[in-house]
Amino acid sequence: SQFFPPLSTLQKTQTSSTASSPPTDGSGDPKEVKQFFKKLWHSRLSSEDCKDMGSMLDMLKLTPEQKKLFETFKEKLEIPKSGVPQYSGIRDDITLFRFLSGKQWNIEDALNQYRAMAKWREEEKIEKLIEWEGKNQDEIKLAEKLYPSCICGDDKEGRPVVIARLGKIAVKEFLKSFSKEDWLMHHKWRVEKTIELLRKRTIALKKPIYQAVVLVDLEGMGFSFRHIMPYMKMTSQIDKQNYPETVSYIFLLNTPWVVPLLFKMLAPFIDPRTKEKIQASSSTPELAHKVMDSKVLPAAWGGENQIELPVAEVDSDNDNDDGLSVQNVAARSLHSFKSACDDPKGGKFVWLMKLESYDISLKIEWIDGENGTREKIVDSKKTSQIEGSFEAKSTGHLLITFDNSYSYFRSKDVHFGVVFHPAGGGKDVMSTPAGRCASPAAKAHNRRP
Repeated sequence: SQFFPPLSTLQKTQTSSTASSPPTDGSGDPKEVKQFFKKLWHSRLSSEDCKDMGSMLDMLKLTPEQKKLFETFKEKLEIPKSGVPQYSGIRDDITLFRFLSGKQWNIEDALNQYRAMAKWREEEKIEKLIEWEGKNQDEIKLAEKLYPSCICGDDKEGRPVVIARLGKIAVKEFLKSFSKEDWLMHHKWRVEKTIELLRKRTIALKKPIYQAVVLVDLEGMGFSFRHIMPYMKMTSQIDKQNYPETVSYIFLLNTPWVVPLLFKMLAPFIDPRTKEKIQASSSTPELAHKVMDSKVLPAAWGGENQIELPVAEVDSDNDNDDGLSVQNVAARSLHSFKSACDDPKGGKFVWLMKLESYDISLKIEWIDGENGTREKIVDSKKTSQIEGSFEAKSTGHLLITFDNSYSYFRSKDVHFGVVFHPAGGGKDVMSTPAGRCASPAAKAHNRRP
């Protein structure tokens, strides 16, 4: 069996068929719904629960051509037409459908991805995750404390609506508590539990539920979150290859100024089809109101659901720390510094600059390390915030200049950071101006009219 019920030491075992369900369409009590999904997460699937799942494929409304492709896909994978368990493993019809639809019904592409996934599961011993779960309860509980999330109900199609409050993660505490290897194990376990949850909802609602809707609250996120980006890159690659088509929509809510920069760092590792499902906004996107009933959407984001949003049990350490260096540039002066690319294959630079008050001019040039040529990348006059990126094809460096020469009397505090991602792999490199924060007296001077 390749599904992962919790050990009996976690709580009294109950099957999904015996779990009493409050209305999950927004008409139920928010506390009861939240608690129901928590219990459902820890419940156990049984063969009795899943005896009627064989008919689910018919409900996917495949075209005649898609049905033929589906049968061909199963034949090439040597999966029998009948007798395959539909509630566990990776050979069930809905899993096969996810791989085919994820590759837009290109059989060869889907076969390559599916076979790579099957090999990965064998190498990673995914079937042993239940043993990992039993031995790492303290780590699982710590992750729940640091990563606030819950399920608040179902959307209009019956898909579970997941709340993930990434902006509330205490970055320093997270990094201290989890290595990338630790978090990778937790992530694999968490995704497998999510797949199992979707199967439970399929059984309960008697229709295929193979995707979730995700509400990602980014309020409070600063540039210091970049330290968690290597973790997200790693897990995004795992999901892209091994868990296609498990998300229908991702709504990024309360997006602060830093999100476009962080997204540029993560974008290369996200499946193209997943990117199409992401909507970012400082408010709640209109599509979210169409996807889910207002009684399901939390009141904090424009809905009517009075659910208590999950909070991290460890206070966020991100307040007043955007992770950027602060360089004071005196009046009638310029300040320049370099950010180097030492990788012969090049790499990607991503930068962000902002001022809390006033403006400054920014100039960025690429100096090629092989031939010494200069290329103008940015020449922005009197701006208070800007972000961008540049793909280097060889060694060299960016020459970054803050120009405050037009200001006769006022110095400026510039918040700035640039991250370099080597094309050949290796760790990201953060470059900042060799400056320090302005003194309180200087800040008071800058605020004068």
